[in-house]
Parts: sequence; C-alpha cells; structure tokens
Amino acid sequence: MDSARSKSLVIRILGEVRDKYGFSLVGYVIMPQHVHLLISESAAVSPAKIVQVFKQRVSRRMRGKKRSSKNQLSLRFPEPPAELRGFWQRRYYDFNVYSRKKLWEKLHYMRANPVEERLVRHPRDWPWSSWSNYAQGKGILRIDPA
Repeated sequence: MDSARSKSLVIRILGEVRDKYGFSLVGYVIMPQHVHLLISESAAVSPAKIVQVFKQRVSRRMRGKKRSSKNQLSLRFPEPPAELRGFWQRRYYDFNVYSRKKLWEKLHYMRANPVEERLVRHPRDWPWSSWSNYAQGKGILRIDPA
C-alpha cells in the first residue's frame, strides 16, 4: 500500500464495513505493509468476519473487480496487484483490550507506528491514522472515541 490512493481506498472501505456491521472504530493506522485496527465487537458479526469482509473488499477493489455470482467459480486466478502481494496475512492477530490503560497503550503504539517505521517525523504527518481524530477532533475517517 505504497500509494496515497491505495491507502485512501483502504480507509474508505473500512468506513463502509463499519457502516454495514455497526462496530465501533476506536483507532486505526494504515501502513505500507500492514494495518492496525482497534474495534469493538459488533452485535451482527464476529471480529473475524469483519476482518474477512474488510480484506476481501480491499482485495477486490484493488484488482478492480466487483463481486459477481456469475464469476464466483473460476479456474483462472489473476495475479494480485503488486501492492497486495504479501500484504494480507492468512490470519489476523487479535488482542482483547480489557482496561482503559491498555486501550491507550494500543492507541499510542498504533499512532507511533509511522514514526517508528521512519515514514514521518510526527504522527500528525501520517494522514492514514486516527491520530488527528484524537489530537485535532477530526480526521479522514470518523472514529468512535475511546
């Protein structure tokens, strides 16, 4: 996810998936090789299902394909876009947050990720995260504050 356009697409899809399943999005950061999400459980589906749908939608849109029942069964497997090769892991790693202290620890870790990876000098310089929502009261994707 090296391009600004790709990261912005991921943010847009994250908002769509949140709207569909009704979970709270407390924090996020979209990195070139991975994504961190801090979400609540949804009454509709499990976090595993949320992550699955999110990953599928991102992959399909990056390939420029819409889901179609006509094309569900296909023996051709197109090469994924370069930006997705090696991006999605087979599973995700979840961590249950049981305290406010741990929640803020996770948010701080996520916000610091672009700085630690030397992509920017300060979290405010990385628009694809929830940092600006907490620091400035607005960001490119609405979050549900902690």
